[in-house]
Amino acid sequence: MSGFYGQFQTTMDTKGRFALPAKLRNVTDLEGNPLLEDNLVLTKGLEGCLSLYPESEWKEIQDKLSTLSFTQKNFRYFSRRFYSTAAAVTPDRNGRILIPAHLIKEAALKKNLTVIGVNRTIEIWHPERFEYYIEQFHGSYEEVAERLFTADNDRQE
Repeated sequence: MSGFYGQFQTTMDTKGRFALPAKLRNVTDLEGNPLLEDNLVLTKGLEGCLSLYPESEWKEIQDKLSTLSFTQKNFRYFSRRFYSTAAAVTPDRNGRILIPAHLIKEAALKKNLTVIGVNRTIEIWHPERFEYYIEQFHGSYEEVAERLFTADNDRQE
């Protein structure tokens, strides 16, 4: 099975390093190649988290963004925020990743972290921020699922 999934609690040390959970480190692509070996990109995520991208996923996002017009104000703003916060990161031999200081501040990270697998990416959250995010949608899980998995996907939010 490929793709990231699961929720994990971990800690960040005083240098800004955290260990990727082993279950996420061992995820492979369809050919059996590890997704989280070397070239990873960590950047500002959505809703206040950080997003960790394997090289292949980062390339897909870059390809998609390169099809958009630089004359669109929203595109320019998003691109500037997304790319200016991005940092190349490489897990050390113990699976630890160093989070740059600007990204620690961006996501308001402290010692305790919640790390979640989200299929093609990994998100790093301040635990209370993640809980707050989930609570905002409390009771709507089934409704969102129905909208996403029906033939009429025009209603997605």
